[in-house]
Amino acid sequence: MNRFTNTNPFAGWYNGQSSPSIYGALPYATPPPAANLVTFYLTSFNPDLFNCTVIGPSQRPTHYIVTDPQQPGYTIVRDAKGKSLALVEWQAHPLVEVRGVMSKQYVKDWISLSPDKCSRKMTVSEKRYVWAPDDKSINLYTGNGNPQFLARITRGHNTITLDLTGEALHSGLLDVAVTATLLLQCGRNID
Repeated sequence: MNRFTNTNPFAGWYNGQSSPSIYGALPYATPPPAANLVTFYLTSFNPDLFNCTVIGPSQRPTHYIVTDPQQPGYTIVRDAKGKSLALVEWQAHPLVEVRGVMSKQYVKDWISLSPDKCSRKMTVSEKRYVWAPDDKSINLYTGNGNPQFLARITRGHNTITLDLTGEALHSGLLDVAVTATLLLQCGRNID
């Protein structure tokens, strides 16, 4: 059985009872229709998310997520040409680095769980963002006083979908969003 089939996509928010529901609790913007989003699929799990391909809107690979069996403590996010874009070091408290965007730091500090465990704050190039569950997705919003929807992560059968707005792409959030998707969907403790 694929270990991701029954994985709770909100496991990072687990509070011992069930997934939190913040629907209507926060003033987050409503996601646009799917037609206004650019879709990427994390698929071809070999055998799982730690070794997979990210397929872009042109149906071509845009990223590869690779974990060498000889070095299982490291997962690399590469672009389509094989250039390393991000590195996750799996240890008791995992570390993450996104080259050219942020230096190595603890995942728990980069995507920090809010005190009420209903969202995660993320900082990229001194800009704040918020990941928050909404029904069957995890949505990314700007972290300012008037949150704007930027992306969403959803899980399907043998695939994870990452939808981004044009603004998110123009802001250079694709590599960050792919790395965050890996971390939020991997099923490991990231705190």
